[in-house]
Amino acid sequence: MTMLRSGVANAFTPEDYGQLVDLAVKANSTAARTATVVQTAKAKINFPVWKADPAVGWYAENDLIEETDGATDEVECVPSKTAGLTPISNELAEDSSPEIAHLVGGALSNQITRAIDAAYLGSTTAKGPDGLLSIAYTTVDTGASLANLDPFVTARFAAKAKGSDLTSWIVSPQTAEVLSKIKTQSGSNQSLLQFAEDGLVVAGLPVILSDQVDPATVFWGIPKDHVALVMRLGTKVETFANVHRDGLYLRAVSRLGVAFLNQPGVVRGHNAA
Repeated sequence: MTMLRSGVANAFTPEDYGQLVDLAVKANSTAARTATVVQTAKAKINFPVWKADPAVGWYAENDLIEETDGATDEVECVPSKTAGLTPISNELAEDSSPEIAHLVGGALSNQITRAIDAAYLGSTTAKGPDGLLSIAYTTVDTGASLANLDPFVTARFAAKAKGSDLTSWIVSPQTAEVLSKIKTQSGSNQSLLQFAEDGLVVAGLPVILSDQVDPATVFWGIPKDHVALVMRLGTKVETFANVHRDGLYLRAVSRLGVAFLNQPGVVRGHNAA
């Protein structure tokens, strides 16, 4: 199939919309909203990790002070390519208008966002980055149903014990609805949580909704300082000639990776039964 002028309101000039795609991904992606976004022009990036402090001790006057070293490590991240290719007619390309440019840019950013979030919230992705389900995260038992916010409080302290500070939660819309209906006490009609302009806040942290959270996960607790979304060079949106037809190809290419700098500092809430 090929997109035709007759089937689309206006045409577009895609060369100008790579940056728009990147901005939309940063604004809408669950990964970008919960992790630290890092830009790179390199094929890979290594994040330094400080593992342990050098030891100190107590000494008497003129005692020999023992030499001790700190421990270091690194996490390597190689951005993976996500791409799409769409043929368009020359009539569509020549009848350009900003409206369709924004429409196509929005469609591209939506698909790239869905792709990176599926990998981020998943386990392993063929030819893509490994996600949250693949790492050595810390677990918190939520039980079969959420009756209070205790699992979220437990998660914050669990992350702290592993050297991380949680900065946000990721939950499904279904879980968010359950949280919103928890009452202040038995027999009360007053909800424990109140809606705010920027969404729900649970145990002092913002809640990010994603319909790509797997069914067995009640919530993810994410420490932004220890999770990185790596974007290489920026998204390219390009056109080139279709040698078989009177038309063009529209190609979007984005290279993205995820790095977990302290895996036990990430907390997954689920029913352990």
